[in-house]
Amino acid sequence: MALLTGITQTGGPIAADERAQRLREAARIAMREFGGDLGKVLSMPPQKARKLLMQFPMIGEPGAEKILMFQGAAPVLALESNGVRVLARVGFGEERKSYAATYKSIREATEGQLPEEAALLTTAHLLLKRHGQDLCFRTKPACHACPVKADCRSATIVA
Repeated sequence: MALLTGITQTGGPIAADERAQRLREAARIAMREFGGDLGKVLSMPPQKARKLLMQFPMIGEPGAEKILMFQGAAPVLALESNGVRVLARVGFGEERKSYAATYKSIREATEGQLPEEAALLTTAHLLLKRHGQDLCFRTKPACHACPVKADCRSATIVA
């Protein structure tokens, strides 16, 4: 356990022991459920693969979907917080009390409107993430510099 804690400390000292315990639990799950070969999950139907990945510590639905999207195993626009914020502000879904509920709202709002190519969805994910990091900040967004402000229902409110 000391070796894992040492490894997790390279990412910063906060909760290094806890992160090491999660790594150990993830390794146990990988060995028990998949014989150490997580590649098997990628060939499964996306619903089943998502459910299995969510067994791992700290992997919720968005995390499982990101894994599948980046591996080209599921044609889904898996978003992180920046992309979620951008799409909610431009009118796809709505901001709700919890991140999970907002994420679900956006998934429902975009259903049937997106390409089914994982590579295109991955590019969209990365562009939305970057937009949220560079312009569409959680507080005090830079609406004056935003190329989509004309289509953003929040731009007039926060500009």
